[in-house]
Amino acid sequence: MKNYQFYVSVLIPTYNEENYIENTISTLLNNTYPQNLFEIIVIDGGSTDSTVSKVNNIIENNNNIKIYKNLNKIQSSGLNIGIEKSKGDIIIRADAHAIYDKNYISESVKLLSDNDYQNVGPFQKSYGENIVSNAIAMGMNTIFGMGNAKYRLSDNYLENVQSVWLGAWWKKSLIKLEGFDEKLKISEDFDLNYRLRKIGGQIIASNKIKATYIVRKSLAKLFSQFFKYGFWKAKFLNDYSDEMQLRWFAPPLLLISSLFIAILSYFSLNFIFLFLIYTAFIFCGVIINFKLKKLSDIISSLILFVIFPIIHFSWGLGFISGYIYWNIVKLIKKTNINI
Repeated sequence: MKNYQFYVSVLIPTYNEENYIENTISTLLNNTYPQNLFEIIVIDGGSTDSTVSKVNNIIENNNNIKIYKNLNKIQSSGLNIGIEKSKGDIIIRADAHAIYDKNYISESVKLLSDNDYQNVGPFQKSYGENIVSNAIAMGMNTIFGMGNAKYRLSDNYLENVQSVWLGAWWKKSLIKLEGFDEKLKISEDFDLNYRLRKIGGQIIASNKIKATYIVRKSLAKLFSQFFKYGFWKAKFLNDYSDEMQLRWFAPPLLLISSLFIAILSYFSLNFIFLFLIYTAFIFCGVIINFKLKKLSDIISSLILFVIFPIIHFSWGLGFISGYIYWNIVKLIKKTNINI
């Protein structure tokens, strides 16, 4: 098979992933791609749990696994360290919060090498490990939770997308782009894909490349996750305003309109009925995604009444907070330059 001529470097940035890292590496080691033609590089951001020791235990029996320290701790820095240390012709990003199909590497390499694509990856299919996280996964697998994000919701053989989960690139492409932007703690992938598209690169998601994302286990962690997503998306738009997508404005507009309706309702309870529009939307989302196979599925389905608002309002709050913060930062920098 001609695709086996390429050496592959799989990069895994980690921080406190003791519950997942062994399974993640195991699924990658069990891939059909020849063991002598790929390496796994773990870049750890100072884990305080047993992540590093577990990786070192695996390294004892596998000479194609390496681990490096990421003193900056953020993922973009870790990925850049991995790129610098890698030997591969092709770079594949893997996250510790995911499990990978046995053909994950080979299908990524095949799609990248047989076509003129610059980044290929899987559709993000979410999976939960308990009743609450099952509900979170259900919410993240539907348009009611995530809007029309193609890389999350489509399942076509090929889908041309603006950004893709994880990713596989030619190393020379990443070097040309000067890697990931280390000023970004989150959305570093979207930023890189934006720059890739600006130089004519095509980004593809495919159902031939299969991986499953393991979601957060609690509502508090879900809120924190989506708040950060919104906050750093505002930073991205602050830098690249031409990349605006209307769906990104739905959560902040929902939050602002909800606050406005709440204020109006103080003067007249008639305005409370405006909340019924959003309530009806959530109700439709729950009904369409309702599962009846077993009691735990029913409970998870009912929790969607909470999951959808958390996703929407936390992202919206994060975006508004980020919009204010990053514009203040920009103004301060501009003022200093003028002085």
